[in-house]
Amino acid sequence: MRFFLLIFLVLTSGCSSKLEELRKEYRPSSAREAYLNALEETGISLSAMAQDWVRQGDDALLTQLSPSLPFVEEGVVEPLHIVALSYRLELKRGQRLTASGTISTDSDLFIDLFDIREDQGLPPRRIASADSSFQLDHEVTRTGVYVLRVQPEILASGNFKLELKTESSIVFPVAGKTIKSILSQFGVPRDAGRRQHHGVDIFASRGTPVLAVKEGRITSTKIGGLGGKTVWLRDNTGTSFYYAHLDSQLVSKGQWVLPGDTLGFVGNTGNARTTSPHLHFGVYAGGPHDPWHYLYDSLPASTKLTVSPDLFGKHVTLTSDLLRTPSRKSQSIQPIKGPLRARVVGGSGTYLHVRLDNMTDGFVRQADVQIPSED
Repeated sequence: MRFFLLIFLVLTSGCSSKLEELRKEYRPSSAREAYLNALEETGISLSAMAQDWVRQGDDALLTQLSPSLPFVEEGVVEPLHIVALSYRLELKRGQRLTASGTISTDSDLFIDLFDIREDQGLPPRRIASADSSFQLDHEVTRTGVYVLRVQPEILASGNFKLELKTESSIVFPVAGKTIKSILSQFGVPRDAGRRQHHGVDIFASRGTPVLAVKEGRITSTKIGGLGGKTVWLRDNTGTSFYYAHLDSQLVSKGQWVLPGDTLGFVGNTGNARTTSPHLHFGVYAGGPHDPWHYLYDSLPASTKLTVSPDLFGKHVTLTSDLLRTPSRKSQSIQPIKGPLRARVVGGSGTYLHVRLDNMTDGFVRQADVQIPSED
């Protein structure tokens, strides 16, 4: 392996200027695609190391790791150990996924998000990629399964850190209020079960400003019926936002508004006249969607790492099952029936992220591994 590395370094050093020139001229759809194109143009893609790098990136999309969000992992990248990290995520329409990566050297990190529709027999489809600062920000438009892949460039080295979380994708519709003011949820039965609540109720004092959640056009303002005084706002994706029970309206049909603009004021008109003032807020796109996912910010992830970073890059012996998530409640990926060797990739909280010789990844508690006296 070390002999091959020397040959590879000679090859890359001889065409490094051309590699950089090609990466600048090519206009790819992602940083990783540009990197692959440069490898092909310089002939490096034919090397065994480059082909292994591509194969591991493809195989990573089959990951079984499924941490809950928010999630933070730290670890190490070494030149002689090609690695592609990936995480299977169940995301809801309206959430905004943010992924932030850092590495202690000037190596590149390629971060890509894939839409997984294996139940429909479709291959993974890349839908978002990180920018040059290793930051990815994606608003989810379909509830489903996704895979986030993080892969350092070939021969990368250094300590890495990855943070994943979900955030609100729209402005909160009632000024000065938060998710804590939602006292009636989406989908609860109404009128003795004859209909469902297609929105959330946000309680606030009468006269509290009601705000535009996104940039868009006012498509309707009405007075009367169950909603009383209402406003409909449609953004440029075709998603409509419904505001009901207003005390008064400040906008008119056809008006263009920006996020945070005041549309009216909280009241209890319509069928809410016997209740405390509140805003009924709904989201519609081919039918009603739960506004909670558009409005909820996940709590900051704990960045406290309690496993020993000295184990990163080392080999350990597993004495417990390999887990899908860094949690005691996690499902098992693979039962461990006897001592099994694994390499430590990183860690999250009290759990180590390990990789078996067959390239299967999983989480184990540091307390459930044996550390050899020599690696």
